[in-house]
Amino acid sequence: MAERTVYFHGIPGSGGELALFGAEIAAKAAGFIVPDRTQAGPAEATARFCTLASAIRTQAEGAPLRLVGFSLGAAAALRVAPHLGTQVVGIDLVSAAAPLSTGDYLGAMAGAPVFRAARTSPLLLAAMVGAQGLFARLAPEKLYAALFASAQGADLALRDDLQFRAGMVRVLSRALGRGAPGYRREILHYVGDWAAELAHVSQPVRLWHGRADNWSPVSMAEALATHLPRCEPPRMFDGLSHYSTLRRYLSER
Repeated sequence: MAERTVYFHGIPGSGGELALFGAEIAAKAAGFIVPDRTQAGPAEATARFCTLASAIRTQAEGAPLRLVGFSLGAAAALRVAPHLGTQVVGIDLVSAAAPLSTGDYLGAMAGAPVFRAARTSPLLLAAMVGAQGLFARLAPEKLYAALFASAQGADLALRDDLQFRAGMVRVLSRALGRGAPGYRREILHYVGDWAAELAHVSQPVRLWHGRADNWSPVSMAEALATHLPRCEPPRMFDGLSHYSTLRRYLSER
C-alpha cells in the first residue's frame, strides 16, 4: 500500500499553507491528509492527541504514514506519533518548535507574547486570541503586516510576494475565526512541559531548519535532534527562515 503524508500545519495556520507557494507545489501536496485541529477538543493533552490519531487512522485506511509537522505543527506531530505506532514510517519536521523547557528560547521567538500570555493565564490567552481574531476580520492586511514585520532571510521576499500575502491572509482569517478554539487549546498544550514525551517517539525523524528563522530559533532544531531517540542531524539552510524553509521542503518532496 502506498505511503500517505499527514500534514500538521502551523498555529495559527491551516492546510491552506500548502497552497502558499504556487500551483506546482500545491499540486504535489494535494493528496496530503490534514487533520482538523480547529476545535478545542479535550482539555487534557494526551486525550487530544489520541483523538487526533484515531481520526488520522480512519482517514489513512491502513496505509503507512509519513507525518510532516511545520512550526508548532511539529509539536502536534510528535505527540500524535506514539499513538499511531508502527503505522508511521517517518516524521519530517520543518521549522520545528521544540518544547520550551528544553532551552531558553522566548527572547528570540517572534511569537513570544502569545506564549508568555498562555503561561500566565488561559483567560489572558483567550483575550489575546480574541483581539487577533477581531483584527483578522476588520483589518486583515494590517494583521499580516504586523505578524511579518520582523521577517528575516528569504521570508522578506515572501512577505512582499502578492500571492503569498493573499494566501496567508486567508490562512490567518480562517485560523483566527472558526479555528480559534483549536488554536487556543494547542497553544496551552504547547507551553506545558512535554519534553519527556520526546523519548516515546520511536519513529525516525528528519529536521529541516533555516538558519535565519526567528519564529523557531535554530537552537530548537538542535535540541530536538538531541532529545529524539532516532533523529538525523538537522538539515540547516543558510538564508532561509520560517516559511521559506517550508517552501524548500515542499519543493524537494
